[in-house]
Amino acid sequence: MVEPNFKFGGPIEPKLFYNREKEVKFLLNQLSEIKKGVQHNYALVGPRRTGKSSLLQFLQIELRKKKAIIPVVVDCEGREIAERLELTLETFLEAYSGAVIDAYITYAKLGDKIKIRLKELVMGAKDKIIAGLAEALGSTKALELKTLSDYLTLRVEFEKLTSKPSEREVIRFFEDTISLPEKLGKEKNVFFVMMLDEFQYTAKFIRPVHFLPAFRRHVQKQKRVAYMLSGSSIGMMEDILQGMPFGGHIPIEWVDSFDNVIAKKFLKDRFKKARRTINDNNIEKIVNITNSHPAYLNWFGEQCCRETVKGEKITPELIVELEEKIFEREGLRHIFEGDIAKISPRKGKILQTFIEMAGHDLNSPTEISKHLPRTKPSEVIIYLKRLEKKGFVKKQKKGDYRIVDQMLKKYVKEKIHTTP
Repeated sequence: MVEPNFKFGGPIEPKLFYNREKEVKFLLNQLSEIKKGVQHNYALVGPRRTGKSSLLQFLQIELRKKKAIIPVVVDCEGREIAERLELTLETFLEAYSGAVIDAYITYAKLGDKIKIRLKELVMGAKDKIIAGLAEALGSTKALELKTLSDYLTLRVEFEKLTSKPSEREVIRFFEDTISLPEKLGKEKNVFFVMMLDEFQYTAKFIRPVHFLPAFRRHVQKQKRVAYMLSGSSIGMMEDILQGMPFGGHIPIEWVDSFDNVIAKKFLKDRFKKARRTINDNNIEKIVNITNSHPAYLNWFGEQCCRETVKGEKITPELIVELEEKIFEREGLRHIFEGDIAKISPRKGKILQTFIEMAGHDLNSPTEISKHLPRTKPSEVIIYLKRLEKKGFVKKQKKGDYRIVDQMLKKYVKEKIHTTP
C-alpha cells in the first residue's frame, strides 16, 4: 500500500502541503481584503508541477472558512471538457459559469434541495438544461433570485439556438458570464475570489471577444470579486501581466522548485513519518537527481515507500534502481512525452532547437545554430522566444538561455537526442 506521505500527480491534499505556508498566509490576508472593499489581485507564475494548482486548492479550502467569501477555481486549460469538446470561448464560458454557480450553491447549502446539479444543468444538452432549469427553479424558493434566474434563462436561450450563435449573442453571453460573480455578490451580500488556473490559455480567445482586454475591463470595475491568475507558461504569463492590457498592475508571486535545504528537510520529514530509514548521503542523492523539484521529490519518495516496508532502510542500490526507472514507461516517461507534445512537433524548428539545446548542453543562440542546418542565430532567437513563452526555457541576464526543467532536459538528452 502506498504511504500517504508522498503524492505525485494532481494537486496534493492539505495535510501534505509543504513549504508554501508564508505565501498562503500572505495571499489569504490580501484576498480577504475584498470584504473591506479593497481589491487585491495576484498572479501565481512558475514552472510546471511546482505546486501552483495545489496552492490554489489549499487557498480555496482556507477561504471557505472565511465568512461571506466564496472561492472558485476555474481550469482555463479546459482539461475536463477538452476530452469531449473543443476548447472554445463558448465552452470556456460554460465551465466558468458552471464553477461560479456550483460554488454559490455549495456556499448557500442548497445542494440537497436540487435533484439536478446546476453544474450539469449548465454544461448539459439543451433539452436537459430546459428540463433541469424548470425543475431546479421550481424546487426551491432560494433559487428564485433575480441574477441567477436571469443568467440561467440566458444560458437556455443560448443553447436553444438552432444555428451557430451570432457574434452579438456570444458577446452577450461573455458579458453576463464574467459579471455573474459580481452581480451575485451584490444581490446576496457575498464576495467571490476567482482563481483561474493556467490563465495563459485565455489569450487564444480573440473572436468575437478579445478576451484579455474585455476581462481586464470587468476586473477594474468589479468591487466584490478578487482574482488569482495562475500559469505555467512563464513567458506568456509575463507578457500578459506586464504588457497590455494589465500593464504590470497585478503583482506576481513566483512558485519555483524548493532550494536544497528545504528539499532535504522535506525528505527527512516525510520518510520519518513513513517510518523509513535513510541517511543524509542518500537524501542528498535524491535531491541531486530531482533538482529539488517538488513533483519529482514526491515521485521518488512514493517509489521508495512502494519498494520498502515500515522500518526498512532505503539503500543506495534502490536509489540507483529508481533513477534508471524514471525515464521508462513505468516511470515518468508519459509526463515528459506530454511536455514535448506541448512544444508542437509540427513546428519542427522549434522542437529541433529544444532537442539540440538539451542534447548538447547548449546555451547561446550562436552555439545552437551550429547544430541546426541552414539556420542563423537570429532565427534561433525567434525559436527560443517561442519556447520561453511556453515556459520551457528562460533567458539569463548575460543573454544565454537555460532549460527550466532539468529533468526534462535529461530525458531529452538520454532518450530522444542522438549525437552524430
